[in-house]
Amino acid sequence: MSKKSHFALTQQQAIAFTLRQQHLTRPAEQPLDAMRQVVAIQAQYSAGIPIALWARNASLPQGWVNRALFETRVLVKTWCLRGTIHVLASADLAMMVQAIGQQQANEYEYVMKTGRGVDRHEIQKLNKAILRALGQRPLTRSELHSAVPKLASIEGASWGLDVKGLAFTGELVVADSDNRETRFARRDVWLSGLPWELSSEEAAQRELLLRYLAAFGPATVQDFAHWSGLKMKTVKAILERCAPDLIVTNIAGWRGEYYIRSEDEPLVMADKEVSPAVCLLPKFDPLLMGYSDKSRFIGEEDISRVYRPAAQVEAVALLQGHAVATWRASLHGSRLRLSIAPFRRLNERERTLMESKAEQLTAFLGGKELNLSFSPAL
Repeated sequence: MSKKSHFALTQQQAIAFTLRQQHLTRPAEQPLDAMRQVVAIQAQYSAGIPIALWARNASLPQGWVNRALFETRVLVKTWCLRGTIHVLASADLAMMVQAIGQQQANEYEYVMKTGRGVDRHEIQKLNKAILRALGQRPLTRSELHSAVPKLASIEGASWGLDVKGLAFTGELVVADSDNRETRFARRDVWLSGLPWELSSEEAAQRELLLRYLAAFGPATVQDFAHWSGLKMKTVKAILERCAPDLIVTNIAGWRGEYYIRSEDEPLVMADKEVSPAVCLLPKFDPLLMGYSDKSRFIGEEDISRVYRPAAQVEAVALLQGHAVATWRASLHGSRLRLSIAPFRRLNERERTLMESKAEQLTAFLGGKELNLSFSPAL
């Protein structure tokens, strides 16, 4: 790759820029702006989606996410990055499908053939039957399995192996899973007003990389491959095509070469210090899922406290851009119980900042009273 520029940054500059671009230190004006900036939010823990957007837009109205998913439908839920279920802006669905869908469809076919004994021909038959069944209205998984009985016999159907193939091609989306059984819909029915103009795969992959760097940069080749789920060979080819729009940087104390968009150079150079603000990030927050290198915002000794067995990713409290605790919350009537598990001893000022942010979260979640506890430092 020809390097348009090459300069050095401090860790403080890199972290400050990323937090600003993530709208964690400079809130987005509108919730949809925050959503489109981070591209997608992992969604198997649905309670975290509103909190991820609230962290980036403190004026987020209660219930906005559900309305955006199920009423206005400016958001959509589907399988995309890393083959995992996410929420993204409906306007970005075609780009996402074109950028990563073909690779994921190929990988899905391989898993189905080698692990489930279902070849491409059978997949195509099942997919046609699914689309016919969904022609009139969204169906729950049990309704869909009744309409297409073969689906019920697929091992892993409850994890999406019954419908993922159609999700990867953009023909199927999740219509509803709001504390009820998940429902699926045809994209052309559920999002009937959405223009469906597909660009080339190359153009979509270019947009995906530049959108990623706009929110997660500076980042390495390995970071983008990890976040997108694309194969390294593909990622390197995308980088080559985007070379004129990228700048290569080195960051003091971090190994490897990092990329930013050329247009972001003035912004990244302007950031000198990280804001002292506290950020409460939910489980599977985009910031936590965006990098191969987990030590960017988390001390090496604390990584295992955040990235847990069975692919669980804990909610974290950031202070000046570094994770200092995990946290958990539950609403009981009008009382929010929030427990914070610090990685180190917090001083009085730090605890006060945490308490203030916890009170704001309580109000956002509709609580009237906060029951906050700090466990002993780990």
